[in-house]
Amino acid sequence: MKIVLLGAAGFTGRAAAVLLARRDDVGELILVDYNIRDAKRLAKALSPKCRWAMADVGKPLELSRLLEGIDAVASAVGPSAEYEKTVLLTCASGGIPAATIGEGTIGEEDRREIDGAFRDAGIPAVVGCGMMPGWTELLAAHFLRAGDGSQDPPPLSPGGRYLFFSPARFGGYGFLRGVAKETTGAATAPAGAPAGSWFALPDGSRIGVPEGKAGKRLRWIVGTVGKLGAVGKEFSAALLLWTRGGMTEPSGTPVAVAGVAAGDRFARVKDPRGNLGAALLAETAVRLAARPRKTTGLLPLPELFGRAEAEAIAAAAGALIVTG
Repeated sequence: MKIVLLGAAGFTGRAAAVLLARRDDVGELILVDYNIRDAKRLAKALSPKCRWAMADVGKPLELSRLLEGIDAVASAVGPSAEYEKTVLLTCASGGIPAATIGEGTIGEEDRREIDGAFRDAGIPAVVGCGMMPGWTELLAAHFLRAGDGSQDPPPLSPGGRYLFFSPARFGGYGFLRGVAKETTGAATAPAGAPAGSWFALPDGSRIGVPEGKAGKRLRWIVGTVGKLGAVGKEFSAALLLWTRGGMTEPSGTPVAVAGVAAGDRFARVKDPRGNLGAALLAETAVRLAARPRKTTGLLPLPELFGRAEAEAIAAAAGALIVTG
């Protein structure tokens, strides 16, 4: 199969490129990034099956010229709020299945438009193939149990999904920019989550960082710089990126943990290498490229991957799923 990977030079894109280049069922991998030098360097380092290209994915004409003869698109471009809809609609117009990392949440009106575009094209797409959303949806559907013997997961509250991450080792500029711009204030730790400093996001989900410099810096950003408007938030994101190397962490701090909690019940997955979101994005793109075109429109991620398949993806990435 022939796959295009967008945002290949970013944090998640690089990890996804490595995983896709190793697969025997991927015959050609096109690494696309606005930074053409990094994309070229990565392609040459990975495999002869890799090619590279430059595109501004916010411009449909630039993206559409890369889609001829492609079996699927995997998008690791961020921030998702700025580019995801354009990428998806361009893929739908070209008749190409697409999987996106989806760091943000697509609004209902946009979701209906995107779903309709892929249904009209007769092809599938999946959004939110990262840690949150992504692994949080798989955990909620397949691993969170009510504790009363029921096979149905308990309902999640708005704050039931979370992502704990190491600012020193996880995420690129797009992700940290989203954290700086979207964090609204302090929050309590969810059930089963790692100890650290916790913050709320506008949709009710939560993010956490290790105790120490990371927590203090994020509290300062939320309480001071973040109140200075758009410019202050952009500066906050740059500050997180520039100073991440000096953020010491407690021994044993994981790179990332995605989790869900309902009351005292929880399910979480610990990502020791920081590539679990990339693994899910890569696997989803391959699945969309290979699956029969009987199902169309936006597909729920848990419909594509059952419990056993999720466990296999996690195990291959060295990750551990824990429930309680």
